Amino acid sequence: MTVDAILARVNGPAMRPGKRLRVLSARTLMDAPPRSYLLDGLLAPRELSVHWGQPKCGKSFLLLRLAYGLALGVGMWGRAVPRPLRVLYLAAEGEGGIGNRLRALHDEMGDAGDAFAVIAQRMELGPPSTDLAEVIAAAKAHRADLVVVDTLARTFGAGNEDAAMDMGGFIAAMDVLREETGAHVAVIHHGAKDESSKTPRGSGALLGAADLVVKVAKGGARVDYAKDDADGADLAFDLRVVEIGKRPDGSAITTCLAVEGGGAVAPGKSRDAERRLSDANGLLLRALRDVVAGDDVEHVIPVPGMPRVAAVKRPALRAALMQAAWYRPDELREGVSDPGNAIERRGQTREHKALEALKAKSLAGFTREWAWLT
Repeated sequence: MTVDAILARVNGPAMRPGKRLRVLSARTLMDAPPRSYLLDGLLAPRELSVHWGQPKCGKSFLLLRLAYGLALGVGMWGRAVPRPLRVLYLAAEGEGGIGNRLRALHDEMGDAGDAFAVIAQRMELGPPSTDLAEVIAAAKAHRADLVVVDTLARTFGAGNEDAAMDMGGFIAAMDVLREETGAHVAVIHHGAKDESSKTPRGSGALLGAADLVVKVAKGGARVDYAKDDADGADLAFDLRVVEIGKRPDGSAITTCLAVEGGGAVAPGKSRDAERRLSDANGLLLRALRDVVAGDDVEHVIPVPGMPRVAAVKRPALRAALMQAAWYRPDELREGVSDPGNAIERRGQTREHKALEALKAKSLAGFTREWAWLT
């Protein structure tokens, strides 16, 4: 698509020659491939997410850590990543501190190589969208799976954030960016001046257009809205001050690093979540803890692509569940050890559903082969 065509799509209606709309049957839609994820249960291709919070709450640190980890194939909060992703980070606040932040992430997590790319200067993406075509070209050249816009204020353009029409123009620009690149677009946005506000600054049209809305506060974040996924998930993190070098006078050069933690989540919150679990789900959580903490260390190994996470093989967890009477006595008598047994398969289905329930409460994470505590 040419630069003129991109600007026309954002700045005004364009006549589209020929037929563009398709009529599909219900069967066609039901048989379509399931929704895929870049980060399980949160980020999906070609979607828009908004991550907002008050100034100095750590939202840029959090999104930078999340994006850098995804470039390494490392998720957060026990959520799986299908593969190392290619990330384009639009640091529109400028080059000032992002170099130090990236140095801290490099030293902590490793080298992301060319999978993580940055444009570190102010740009205009909302109408008149002066830089939108260039950003799209850069994202395509980078083969980006994820584009992070940091921040809306620095990329909004000449309009007024409070005006629905101007915010609609910015949303249209994000839509073009998603459609042209196939990437997920994550927008970082400021909260309103009133700290008690339940919505971000400016027109609410942005939240209406988002597929995922995450509110970030000091020490933690929470999913306010997620399309086709559970709302209310806690995404706990802490900011850790790290030293990355020395100045000529010998004083330390420091920055902050976002790490998984529990700062904003009340100490009793996870215990409250556990108390609300069903008996079966609680039994699975206890069994998972027993295996991770047990002496059978051959089953406690890192999840591939997720360093420092103690995980267990699903068969090892299943064995622990059998010992913990996860299966009913009549099932045990009929021989659940046979992998082809229908009762064993039903037990595996119950196990999967229970793990889904634990993941929704941020108590555990899992893939087809692994399970771990968050």
